[in-house]
Amino acid sequence: MDLDSLRIGRERLSRVFRFLEALNQHRNPPRLQIREQLWTLWLHDLPDQPAVRRGIPRTNSDGAADPASQISARDDGSFVLRDILAYQKARLEQYAAGATINKEIACLSSILGDCGVWDHVRRDVRRLKENEEAGRALSRDEEKRLLEHASVIGRRFGNWTPLYIVTVLGLNTGMRHKEIRTLRFKNVDLANGVVKVGESKTEAGRGRPIPLAPPAWAALDIWVSRFPRAKPLQFVFPTCENGRIDPERSITNWRTAWTRACREAGLMGLRFHDLRHTCATKLLEKGESIAVVAHILGWSASTGVRMAKRYGHIRPDVQRRALDAVATAEIRLDVHQVESTIQSKLSN
Repeated sequence: MDLDSLRIGRERLSRVFRFLEALNQHRNPPRLQIREQLWTLWLHDLPDQPAVRRGIPRTNSDGAADPASQISARDDGSFVLRDILAYQKARLEQYAAGATINKEIACLSSILGDCGVWDHVRRDVRRLKENEEAGRALSRDEEKRLLEHASVIGRRFGNWTPLYIVTVLGLNTGMRHKEIRTLRFKNVDLANGVVKVGESKTEAGRGRPIPLAPPAWAALDIWVSRFPRAKPLQFVFPTCENGRIDPERSITNWRTAWTRACREAGLMGLRFHDLRHTCATKLLEKGESIAVVAHILGWSASTGVRMAKRYGHIRPDVQRRALDAVATAEIRLDVHQVESTIQSKLSN
């Protein structure tokens, strides 16, 4: 055997062993302990993403980087706690919501848990207070203005902009943005007037049937009729790029058209999710039980009451009518020695 053949054979054998080693690491990844890693992470090495606010490392008098400005790993995990608390403070200064920051810290805790660090700091990391009253419910007049401008803006943006249809669905079904966006033709049963939710945020919301009120049924029927050859797995609201419809991909969002419709309707800052709040509020105001509302909106049994409190913006006029219905029929005029005052109030 010549030298060239021997060299080629060794290279091939080496590649086989490297492949087997990589395959073994992929199937059996080593459990990393962050305290055992001999590395430091500079702030300027973080990925250049809008969500990451990058700082400038401090320098000493001689221009060298100050080690104190580095994120260094120590056995007690105190650097993790310090940076988590600093991160929470920085995000609050950026006006991020408490719920958003809590979700970010939860993601971080999962990563640190795999590195064996989270247990050292979890007791000192406090969840931030979340605004349980976030969101708003539209009045009848606001609903009317929104629908009028959604129709106008929809036509202005083109025939394949579903702004008016999705707005009607949001108001009349309480479906989430993603639930509407990822709706497939197999989930729509117009013959029985029912929509079956496909993808959902929660397990309780996935696959739930929602009866269609007349406005929602009519709007959806008009839209679906535009796809006579639609297949069951294709999306009801497909993406449209450069005038070309791709029913295999769902529409990403309708943010631009929504923002413009809200602005022209005088509803600045209104979120599409507020249509869900509006639907929940109207159901609760009509006296529907929390169990019924929870089933329609896809709340789990354990969070039904809390979600009803968060989503149910019972309006003052409804509260007044409720109290008027149980108001005392008669007021005695011979108590507290203010007979004339009470009489004058009632007469007015």
